[in-house]
Amino acid sequence: MRFSSLAAVFYRSPPHGEDGLNLRVAFGLFLVYLAVLAGLAKAGLSWSGADSDNGLLVWVLGGSMFYLSLCCTFFPAPTTWIVMLLASDYLAQTVGLEGMWIGRVVVVATLCALATGAANLNEYHILTFLLRYRRAAAVRQTRMYRLARRWFAVSPFWVLVLFSLIPIPVDVVRWLAVACRYSRWRYFVAYFVGRWVRYALLAVSAIGFVLLPWHIAVIQLVLIAAAAARLAPAIHRRLQRRPGRRRADV
Repeated sequence: MRFSSLAAVFYRSPPHGEDGLNLRVAFGLFLVYLAVLAGLAKAGLSWSGADSDNGLLVWVLGGSMFYLSLCCTFFPAPTTWIVMLLASDYLAQTVGLEGMWIGRVVVVATLCALATGAANLNEYHILTFLLRYRRAAAVRQTRMYRLARRWFAVSPFWVLVLFSLIPIPVDVVRWLAVACRYSRWRYFVAYFVGRWVRYALLAVSAIGFVLLPWHIAVIQLVLIAAAAARLAPAIHRRLQRRPGRRRADV
């Protein structure tokens, strides 16, 4: 009896709500997609062992897309470095593509934007699942949510495109889109468009400035520091409000 009660906590499905999405199918397709990328990366690694440039390229692209497909709020790993490294002359020389800079920009921007779009779409489904629970859904009853929804409803597609261009993540806009039940496919397309432009600019920068891996690492560290500085005040305020801290100050 105790085991069945415990299992219900972890495995009981929430009510479907009004979103009309089949989340089991969505999560299943995402896992299949990741398995395909992992298989491509593994196959490319095997081919590269036979001194094949094509095999090395498949391994790098497959592994990079797998990584980017996981990068979202629930796995907030940096993405700038991998986009710039994929487009860089350093990697292009390794696989014999140093002269095809336009093709590199287009391919890198497209594949990376698709992978990031897949990660954001999976995040959309996870947040939708959480919002089916009463406590999480209560956010829709707050005054702040109603104000934000009116602001977002003015031009939701272009709001998402704009914020997907910003190199420092603004997760709250994605959460707002999910809470407002914005079309998941328009959501995906908006993020694909914004990220494609952003990744194309990063790729052009990596090629134009002939960036080496250590240059790219420094750029990524600066972006991480900027994101941390943006979050630091909120973290500090939260720590100040902790009951243990207040007692210590008294």
